[in-house]
Amino acid sequence: LLLAACTLPTSCSLSEPGCLHFPELLPAKLKELRIKFEEIKDYFQSKDDELSIQLLSSELLDDFKGSFGCQSVSEMMRFYMEEVLPSAMRTSTHHQQSMGDLGNLLLSLKAAMRRCHRFFTCEKRSKTIKHIKETFEKMNENGVYKAMGEFDIFINYIEEYLMMKRR
Repeated sequence: LLLAACTLPTSCSLSEPGCLHFPELLPAKLKELRIKFEEIKDYFQSKDDELSIQLLSSELLDDFKGSFGCQSVSEMMRFYMEEVLPSAMRTSTHHQQSMGDLGNLLLSLKAAMRRCHRFFTCEKRSKTIKHIKETFEKMNENGVYKAMGEFDIFINYIEEYLMMKRR
């Protein structure tokens, strides 16, 4: 899951397509995610009336930065691609194209990260993500608005994780 680790000599083979230049491409990939999210941000944030609840707390960022980093980033990408985005697509036919594009951008980022990932273990489970998923499910349709409304926080956390691994 760790493309940014490609800057470390042992982390990926230079023969891997894209690994050598991934650190330079990363800001562009994150910018694409942000631009696409801007197309739907107002819709989902305006529908989120559970303002006392935050799904993506600083605990998730701590997981991303800690020993759960690899697993947490991977698991959250999977959560958005398999649960949040498909549910969100059912709430608004007007925004389906943008949500499909977001899913494809996440899938592309995840695939690129996996291609360069060689030495990080992604087996630990995070209690924070378990809590996020439980809260999301309890909120029913409001969970979709909450998770999509906080998608920008998710992008920021991915960026923090990847930039941390570049150092």
